[in-house]
Amino acid sequence: MPPLDTREQTQQYLEQLFPTRQEWWIHPFPEGWICQPKLTQDQIDSGQGLGLTNLVIDSSTGVVIEYPSWSTKMVAEDYIRTKHSGLPPTGRQIHPPRTTVTVQLAQENSDTIQYLVRTETLTQPPTPATETSLTIDKNTLAYQPTGSMMARVVSWTDWRRSQDGTWPTQGTFQE
Repeated sequence: MPPLDTREQTQQYLEQLFPTRQEWWIHPFPEGWICQPKLTQDQIDSGQGLGLTNLVIDSSTGVVIEYPSWSTKMVAEDYIRTKHSGLPPTGRQIHPPRTTVTVQLAQENSDTIQYLVRTETLTQPPTPATETSLTIDKNTLAYQPTGSMMARVVSWTDWRRSQDGTWPTQGTFQE
C-alpha cells in the first residue's frame, strides 16, 4: 500500500482503484481521508449529486469504506467511533474486496430465472464457502431468498442483462 499522508497521494490511490478521470474532493480527518466525487455543473443540474457517495480511506491500512450521502462530519464521527470500539463501520468495505461471488445459471423459464450463487470469503482466516439457490422474477426483479448479498447478485445480473438484453449464464464479481 502506498503512503496516504497527503491529498496528492490519496488522489493517486483513488486513481489506481477507480481508473477513470474522476476528480475528488478530499477531506482530511484523524483516521485518514473522506473523499467525494467532484461533479461538473451539468452533473449537478441533472440531479446526479443527489445521494452521492462518501468514501473513507483509512490512511494506516488503505481500506476503503463506502458510506451513504451523509455529511463529512457524520461519516468521520461514525468511522472514528466504530474503529475505536472495535465495531464494523456503518459503511460497506469496497477495497480490498472481501468476497468472491460466482453466479451460475441453474434454470430459466419465461417468468423466472434461477441461479446457483457461491460466495467465498477472501479474509483471513477464511470461512467455508456458501451456496444458495436464488430465484428472480424477470418482470419485477423480486427475488428469493432475500438479504443484502442476494440483492447485490440481483443488481449484478440485472446490470449484465442491461448490456446486451440477455440474462447472464455465469459470471464472477468481487466485493
